[in-house]
Amino acid sequence: MDAAQLLENSLSPDPNIREPATRELENASKDNYHGYLHTLAATLANEQTPPHIRRAAGLAFKNALAARDAANQSALSDRWLQLPDDATLPLKQSLLSTLGSQQHAAGAVAAQCVSAIAAIELKAGKWQDLIPTLLQFIGNQENTGLRVNTLQAIGYVCEVIEPQILAAQSNDILTGVVQGARKEEPSQDVQAAAIHALYNSLEFISDNFQREGERNYIMQVVCEATQSPSVTVQVGAFECLVRIMSLYYDKMDYYMERALFGLTIMGMRHPEEPVALQAIEFWSTVCDEEIDLDLEASEAAEYGELPTFASKHFARMAMPEILPVLLDLLSQQSEDDDEDEWTKSMAAGSCLELMARNVGDGIVQPVVPFVEAGIHQPEWQRREAAVMAFGSILDGPDPSTLAPLVTQALGALIGMMASDPSLQVRDTVAWTLSRITEVMFDVISPDAHLDSLVPALLNGLNGQTASPRIINSCCSALSNLAAQLTPLGDSGDAPTSPMSKYYPDMLRNLMTLSEKSTNDSNSRTAAYQTIATLIASSATDTLPLVQDVVIAMLARQEALMGMQGQLLGTDDRNNWNDMQINLCVVIQSVIHKSPSMINQFADRIMTNLLQLISSSGKQSGVLEDAFATVGAMATGLESAFTKYMEAFSQFMYTALRSHEDWQVCQAAVYVVSDISRAINEALTPYAENIMVALIEVLRTPVIHRSVKPNAITAIGEVALAIGPGFKPFLQTTMEILSQAGATTAQSNDAAMIEFVWTMREAIVDAFIGIMNGLKTDPEPFKVYVGGICGFLRDCWNDDDRTDQFATSTLGLLGDFGDTYKSGVSNELMQPWVSSAISYGREPSSSRQLKTNAAYAFKAIKELENL
Repeated sequence: MDAAQLLENSLSPDPNIREPATRELENASKDNYHGYLHTLAATLANEQTPPHIRRAAGLAFKNALAARDAANQSALSDRWLQLPDDATLPLKQSLLSTLGSQQHAAGAVAAQCVSAIAAIELKAGKWQDLIPTLLQFIGNQENTGLRVNTLQAIGYVCEVIEPQILAAQSNDILTGVVQGARKEEPSQDVQAAAIHALYNSLEFISDNFQREGERNYIMQVVCEATQSPSVTVQVGAFECLVRIMSLYYDKMDYYMERALFGLTIMGMRHPEEPVALQAIEFWSTVCDEEIDLDLEASEAAEYGELPTFASKHFARMAMPEILPVLLDLLSQQSEDDDEDEWTKSMAAGSCLELMARNVGDGIVQPVVPFVEAGIHQPEWQRREAAVMAFGSILDGPDPSTLAPLVTQALGALIGMMASDPSLQVRDTVAWTLSRITEVMFDVISPDAHLDSLVPALLNGLNGQTASPRIINSCCSALSNLAAQLTPLGDSGDAPTSPMSKYYPDMLRNLMTLSEKSTNDSNSRTAAYQTIATLIASSATDTLPLVQDVVIAMLARQEALMGMQGQLLGTDDRNNWNDMQINLCVVIQSVIHKSPSMINQFADRIMTNLLQLISSSGKQSGVLEDAFATVGAMATGLESAFTKYMEAFSQFMYTALRSHEDWQVCQAAVYVVSDISRAINEALTPYAENIMVALIEVLRTPVIHRSVKPNAITAIGEVALAIGPGFKPFLQTTMEILSQAGATTAQSNDAAMIEFVWTMREAIVDAFIGIMNGLKTDPEPFKVYVGGICGFLRDCWNDDDRTDQFATSTLGLLGDFGDTYKSGVSNELMQPWVSSAISYGREPSSSRQLKTNAAYAFKAIKELENL
């Protein structure tokens, strides 16, 4: 079979045709990598091949070089770099020539392929003539398609390559891109491609943006492009302005005063919605930046420091001009608007929310007249806009400023929820009520408001005919009410609460809603989550109702298990999985609320869970929640959970070995910790298999790195549970923890730095678990104390150390002194230890940090007196 036919079949909707073709392509990639790429490149370059086949060939080529996640990219990069230059050169030349294809789709996908190779080769110091070649193509006035696709390729390259790799060529790249983006460019297609390339290169050209002359020219070109007759160019130009504001806020004073205020306000009023959306997004970005800057300023003030950058209050200064436009846009809804489509009115509402958070009290006075004027208008658009405006300003201004207005409006909103004829208005009223219950809860008087508010919210649920968005908002409001009015007390078991009398109606309506056969806009999930919240917030007088819910949920779970053989296709299976997940969430809530209640249902729950785990295959979402429910059962039953271990353990071992399905492995790691704390020494018969699996998790390069710290924590829990039974695993464990402790991060890699400290925290907690587990016979652990103290010292000297690490470290030092006495005096009588204790005793330290510092200080003082 030829390549074109194989690619054609790989696009077939018929799985019997598609899947064999896909497998044959995968096998070709593995068996003859260069031949596979050569065939794809030739198919992409062939002008006689149908466009959809050429596109499929290009995407297959790109996917053979560019992984969807960073974890797999290294292997793909190495495979390409192992090809000799005489094998890769013809491929690169073929792709570059395809940039000028008569078929735009082929040239566009060739641009993606060029950038995929560039991402690999430029980092390796290869393909040095790529950028000069691409810049030469941009200057080819005879082939517009070539110029468009080349600009796309340059944009992609700038997006995937670290700026320092092409630093020497950044000026040439910028010149070529900006040249195409100018208003003098005769081709609108070229100008649009150049604007898009500029967008992708904005972070890449940060050095150029620091130079005033170059920055002025870039801003001039972008601002002029917002006035292009091409809507595509205008949209791209406003997208650039949004990105520029996000990256270079501190450089924007000059341009805001002279151009951007006027251009963006005009853009917000633009009749073409894509243009208006980007202009609105510009001001949302301004508000986002200024909210973050104000937060940073507050944090700096707490430490008596000056912030790195200060807010320039662009939104506050522009509010008199921007606010009327946003309020006008709120009223531009249509009955035909799709709730999943982002419209001008939705974007205006979102921007108004951000502006309220940014400017605070100043937004209230100009918005209130708009609300008062619109709330009783006959046009539903005016009423809905008024309610949306009111709901949008609830978070930001001082609550004391808003409280009288919310109190005054609450009765009217409840009335509109019950009687407004417009579905759109009731939708926005429900959302506003949910916002009030979230951010302005203090204005709600249980005696004055609940008797009307709760029935109005329940009316919004209204069974099978309710709007999914209204359901979600009403569920959110009911959850907020229940959680906020939870009876106070450490055990949460007060005899009653202000919400108790509404529980029968709330649970009845929610149980009916949760039986829906579909989950439109996650409305069924919202019902289940609200049931879980009501259970968590229940007072003693509602526990009989909670028990009825348990019985009903178990019956549903068993009925669903019986339906497995009737599932037809992916949609049915996904719906079934979703319901099982929701049932697990509710059952977990019951377990956490009343472990004693669950005893009578324990066998039934575990039978259901084991059957669910057994039948779920590789459905990670179901398995995660099923394992979480098992963990909750272990926590609730404590030692009584031991009788389920024999049946459950095999599923746990299998999940721990699911390295590629890391979410399932993570869930299994969590359940190991839960069970260890629950059954203690009864874990001993299962400890060997668990420890082998946990150490495999730490050694494998395949698994997602976020699992590893939790696996280390689980080792500490196992050690603490089985006590002296941990001795056979001690040497191997200490070796693997030593290797894990050697993990480091580059100073500019914030995500890796955070991971390293999470690992270090887990390692210290594991040491504490092992230390305390071996308390009755601590000598085998003593040999490792010197190495551990060296690890702690090196970590302590890192300025990025976390409070959690400091707290655990001082606790472990205290354990060493308390357990080994003079046997570890050399390790503990070190200057860094004294420094650590002093740090822990500072007035600003947390209570637990101070407690552990006092514990370590006492233990070391006793050593000094020996």
